[in-house]
Amino acid sequence: MDSREDPPMTARRMTMVESSSAVDPLYKQVRAALVESLATGEWKPGEVIPSERKLAQRYGVAVATIRAATSELAAMKVLSRRQGRGTYVCREDERRNIYQFFHVVRNDGARELPVSELVWIRKRRADLDTAHALDLPRDPAAQSVYLVRNILKVSGVPVVVSDIAIAVSRFPGLTEQRIRAGGPTLYAVYQSEYGINIVRTDEKLRAIRCDTDTARLLRVRRGAPVLEVRRLAYTFNEEVVEVRRSMVQTTDYHYALSRGGH
Repeated sequence: MDSREDPPMTARRMTMVESSSAVDPLYKQVRAALVESLATGEWKPGEVIPSERKLAQRYGVAVATIRAATSELAAMKVLSRRQGRGTYVCREDERRNIYQFFHVVRNDGARELPVSELVWIRKRRADLDTAHALDLPRDPAAQSVYLVRNILKVSGVPVVVSDIAIAVSRFPGLTEQRIRAGGPTLYAVYQSEYGINIVRTDEKLRAIRCDTDTARLLRVRRGAPVLEVRRLAYTFNEEVVEVRRSMVQTTDYHYALSRGGH
């Protein structure tokens, strides 16, 4: 780490510091400013961001501070460093969200790529819990959501059935055709069609008995034990953009989640 003190504060850095918590380390304030630029689309997926030296000049900080901020974003798979070429904004295929957020594993420990299959998409008014989670306006006219049901299959076997709610205002004009053409996962569709990146999720799990419709799709008997996973998916600036409820068949599969290194 560069031990030199940061350069004098510029007007841009003053704005950055004033908009951040006073107790945040400087590199976290820089990271927040970088995230804001990513969120507004200043640098798009696949594009290279300015060099560390240019960013240091822009924010009025040392190069070491920029390096610390971009290292955290690289660890989150938001940015990708390429030797001799610079630092890029990750695309969905580079971030490999299909692995990052898919934790279902065969009982023998084997991991396989799931294939997403759309069942249907419908437009509805959000229920109260969904409207609150997505931070929708109170005006009923602004509380429309798309409800999407899809199946994840592994080697042709249905493993997960998901019901997903997203705000129409964030994803205008979403159709079955756009979902099918937009990428291998919904998160790829969000990015390729709307420039929205999913950067983290929160999940709650519990065991329940399978209902009739889900049992038919998962090819299990009604009342069979399944794992219910309730997920909130976040984009930059801690904004929730998706509410998801998934049912995981547990006859041949289990949920595996590792924490620690990247």
